[in-house]
Amino acid sequence: MNKVFYLVLLIFLIIFTQLSSLANDEEILIIFDSSISMREDFYGSPKYISAVNEAKLVLDKLSPSKKIGLRIIGLTLDSSLLSFIKNPSELCKATQLVVPIRENNIEYIKNSMDTIMPLGTTPLTYTLETSLKYDFTRYAKLKHIILVTDGAESCNRNPCEYVKEITSYQKDIKIDIMAIGVTLNDYQQLKCLADYTNGSIINIEKPSEFKNAFDKFLSPDYSQFKMPAINNKRVQNSQIIYKNYLIETYK
Repeated sequence: MNKVFYLVLLIFLIIFTQLSSLANDEEILIIFDSSISMREDFYGSPKYISAVNEAKLVLDKLSPSKKIGLRIIGLTLDSSLLSFIKNPSELCKATQLVVPIRENNIEYIKNSMDTIMPLGTTPLTYTLETSLKYDFTRYAKLKHIILVTDGAESCNRNPCEYVKEITSYQKDIKIDIMAIGVTLNDYQQLKCLADYTNGSIINIEKPSEFKNAFDKFLSPDYSQFKMPAINNKRVQNSQIIYKNYLIETYK
């Protein structure tokens, strides 16, 4: 009887230890805007090429144990263009998890980035909903999204309202943003996503700034396990600083 009891206790302790270890993990999802505007010239190269090239340099330096994945906003190479032509509303659901979040993923992500061919629009709200619902495991202590985009929502929805709602009861979300030469209105919307999740937004004005942004967001020192509680009052009184100019305070 004692042997059975100790065996059961040992099994319980092993399972508990494994689950505790899982629960301490940060999971990272790079969400890459693959809408058609990412084809636009950005100092001699398309925006998406500049972003991909710099991202790959930083990814090469990551530990293989980093849990990371890749989701695309917009159409991908295997998307059925005919189906979107027949039903244009489906463009506002065009997002795909290209590389699921897991360890030893760096080469898969780099290879998948090489296949990006920007098409379509930017269903940002739908993409965030889908990624937070399906892409992260329930054991993740921090669901860390790194969004690379050149614009805000293009499907008549409000991602800021969605993030405001979900962070009212879910405190394990962090959204960091690389905003590529965006307008002031788009910057305001994107900054709201960062503010409600205690994230950061970096306005990318030239290709070399991609590397600094990826370095920051993927650095082991950029730990968000120390993430403070969200202060909605602070968010509501947040200042908009755009291209180094204080524009206004939004509420």
